[in-house]
Amino acid sequence: MSPAQLPTEIVTAHASDGTPLTVYMDAPSRPRPDAATVVLVHGASVTADLWRAHTRHLTAHGFRVLRYDQRAHGHSPRGQAPLSVEQLTDDLDHVVRACAPAGPLVLAGHSLGALLLQDLVARRPALLSRARGMVLLSATARQASILPGLRPRALLVAAGRGLAALAFAHAPSVVDWARRHLPPTHRYALTERPEGGTVDGPPRCRHGVRHTRTADLFTLWQALHHYQPHDLRVLERLGSRVLLMAGADDRHIPAADTAHLAGLLPGARLEIVPRATHALPIRHPDLISNRIAALAAHGTDGFGLAS
Repeated sequence: MSPAQLPTEIVTAHASDGTPLTVYMDAPSRPRPDAATVVLVHGASVTADLWRAHTRHLTAHGFRVLRYDQRAHGHSPRGQAPLSVEQLTDDLDHVVRACAPAGPLVLAGHSLGALLLQDLVARRPALLSRARGMVLLSATARQASILPGLRPRALLVAAGRGLAALAFAHAPSVVDWARRHLPPTHRYALTERPEGGTVDGPPRCRHGVRHTRTADLFTLWQALHHYQPHDLRVLERLGSRVLLMAGADDRHIPAADTAHLAGLLPGARLEIVPRATHALPIRHPDLISNRIAALAAHGTDGFGLAS
């Protein structure tokens, strides 16, 4: 454990349908005066472990960090509510209200997490009065698509995704059977969620959906495919305190999609990271952490830390 970080506090925030969402809160041993809370939201199929390196970096700089396992991911169960973007946004709202009810915030999300943050501030614009800024990684304002471009490799990726979608839609029980027979270390292995037990941190990223049935994975994909984004003009209030970042070689959410979103937000900053993929926060944690810390420390004077 870093001397600048206290042990992770693990709490439960209950969603609107009563689902217990597992939240991880890390505080620095020497907090900065008027330090912001950094809220980190992971994407689909992973866990809050995505932000492990970022959490160490940010607490070392004196910031409090809040992250959580999204519904049907990691230690947070599926619950009974419809698995929709609206519900996931509502979950995020409950987590922030319960665990960071006051004080300045910096909001950062990757992929689905970035979408939920956009949705949250569009539905709850009053939250912007507390926001020093937002960092949206691999973000888009477009519906999810199996076709990540028109290059030959992208067409092959789309064909594979299309076949997987057909299997997920029409034979989810068969896919579940196959997933149960995968090695337990495989990222898409399916195992039963354990009852009780001690939670000492988020499961590894690659185990994000090991307890999530195939039918629920397909429902989430369909929700993303049919989602209609809210009016994002509310984000213009933050101006240059919105930073959009994308990997130049991202095949899941092409950098062009993030650039399109930047075009809808004239004051926002856009940073395309060369030779980076959709694993941007994993492959470039220091870069991402510095960008977040700069906003948390300076707000409108952000993005000044060295990368």
